Amino acid sequence: MGAEQGIVTTETGEKLNKVEALKRKKDGLAVWDDISRYAKEGFAAITEEDFIRLRWFGIYQQMPNAEGHFMVRIRIPNGFLTPAQFRVIGQIAQKHGRGFGDITTRQNIQLHWITITAAADLLKELEAVGLVTKFACGDTPRNVVGCPLAGYLADEIIDASGPAAEVNQRLLDADRELSNLPRKFKTSIGGCHLHCHQPQINDIGAYGVKRKNPRTGAQEVGYGMVVGGGLSTTPHMAQALRVFITPEQLPAVCKAIALLFRDFGYREKRTRARLKFLVADWGWEKFRDQLEKTLGYALEHDDTLSGPPVALHTDHVGIGAQKQPGLSYVGVPIERGRLTAQQMIAAADLAAKHGGPDARIALSNKQNLLLINIPNAQVQALAADLAAAGLPTQTPLWRTNLVSCTGSQFCNLAIVETKQRAERILKYLEKECPIDTPIFVSVTGCPNACAQYQIADIGLMGVVCNFRGVRGTEAYNVLLGGTLGHNAHFAKPVLKKVPAEHIHEAIKRIVDAYKERRNGPAETFSAFVGRHTPEELAAWMTIPEMAEVA
Repeated sequence: MGAEQGIVTTETGEKLNKVEALKRKKDGLAVWDDISRYAKEGFAAITEEDFIRLRWFGIYQQMPNAEGHFMVRIRIPNGFLTPAQFRVIGQIAQKHGRGFGDITTRQNIQLHWITITAAADLLKELEAVGLVTKFACGDTPRNVVGCPLAGYLADEIIDASGPAAEVNQRLLDADRELSNLPRKFKTSIGGCHLHCHQPQINDIGAYGVKRKNPRTGAQEVGYGMVVGGGLSTTPHMAQALRVFITPEQLPAVCKAIALLFRDFGYREKRTRARLKFLVADWGWEKFRDQLEKTLGYALEHDDTLSGPPVALHTDHVGIGAQKQPGLSYVGVPIERGRLTAQQMIAAADLAAKHGGPDARIALSNKQNLLLINIPNAQVQALAADLAAAGLPTQTPLWRTNLVSCTGSQFCNLAIVETKQRAERILKYLEKECPIDTPIFVSVTGCPNACAQYQIADIGLMGVVCNFRGVRGTEAYNVLLGGTLGHNAHFAKPVLKKVPAEHIHEAIKRIVDAYKERRNGPAETFSAFVGRHTPEELAAWMTIPEMAEVA
């Protein structure tokens, strides 16, 4: 085969990108047997192609690549864990990951500084408590996300915990039937009245629906569905299929969409290999028609199901009553999504101590932590113990809504460092810029949008600039006013190349302008942004130091 600009041509004349070519040679799941061998032979024995295939089991090279360390992503469906599972993750982080781990915006946990020997060991440790890393990365069906209070939230439209778990398992059990997708495939299933699972930015977004049956007139609950959403360098809002799906139908529908993506998704250019491009080209009606052919039956069409409504969401943190009498959840805002191993172990132990055998732990896509099934009589004692462990339940609103990707500390794609910068931004805003309404801030290290900057109120995308004569200075492009729901739209670009060391000041300026000029306390930040031009917003946000950016 010959290669040119990332494309290889097979002997039959077929054009494939390089990753497609290596998958033809050896399926990603086939690397499982090599992991133990590489653990014995060492990092130097790993082939270039197998570095890619290791991602099928959540093992991803971290920066600097030559030093032999990996990020390992643990697949956590719906973000749900038992205390025992969370304790084991903390112990692994302590033993193999230099004492910390990160909650992701897809309810996974990522551990860093893992060697190939440790990876082989920890996969067994995770498997012993019912956790896997299979399909956590690579061209596979990724972790199925949902509301972290599915089944527990008093106001939820429908309990989606069972269907989400079944869909996740069905996609995992498909093995090689779904191990060679054109690219990653993301599924979101939730019944939360706030639609906190962000259905519109996923390949599949199933959201809770309560409606009157058009034939019988009886009230019923089920799911609406949107498809083809995604962020990265070319963001797309998912398109509504305008169907009503019953809980019993949902697993088969989700798998059928994955199969449809496998069979019709684009494979020549990886930049166009996501489902969103296929949906954009086909349109939702053609996609729905093809889905029904794949299923072998027609779905119930309902043109009123054009997408989830707008809902102001500030994550499920603090203390709240569950639908189960006498029980509460305790939500803990996690600073930039990073937990120490000691905090993970402490949270697991405290959940078990105060909640007993029914206690559960959940992770949110805003990188926060929840302890569930806590008897009301134990809630205050638990909150006090959590605070003593460095996990207070009551914090300024900023901490609830500021998320951060991995950044250049570990990520091969990142342009700037994010975790330490996010900490500096957060501490400054908490001290200097109090708020009384949620404002979602995303600190993202590159255009690939792991921290979802396009749907944030304030989205920061890492770039470099020439600042005060220093080339390559870390900076951020600023986007404002993203929102989901019926009037979903991506954040609009407002400023370019704000030096990282001054970005917190620029954020304070625009938030101060919002607080001074909003139409009453009920007006959201996104609505305020929508009333003003990018030029007006940029004028309020610009700092004097911007004059020194070349």
